[in-house]
Amino acid sequence: MAQGWVRVSDDGPGIAAEHLPHLFERFYRVNQARTDEANVERGGSGLGLSIAHWIATAHGGDIRIESAPGQGTAVEVWLPLSEQAARTPLPSRA
Repeated sequence: MAQGWVRVSDDGPGIAAEHLPHLFERFYRVNQARTDEANVERGGSGLGLSIAHWIATAHGGDIRIESAPGQGTAVEVWLPLSEQAARTPLPSRA
């Protein structure tokens, strides 16, 4: 089956290798400073990537993250395409 994908990347501070295996765990946060009550509202709950992973896999897809400190982060989301979507050409970007 054909797959479609989206890749989003930045040139931010990146994420250390020891955190990468845990990014899709519920409530996991790389920045532990965000866990105190004063920062919870601004820092989120640590559920976003877990939910995104669940949605992707529930639809037969996958989500992947590549990152390194000082080199930024890239996130790819892969999802299967319907037969019609696989046959439909993308619009011109002219």
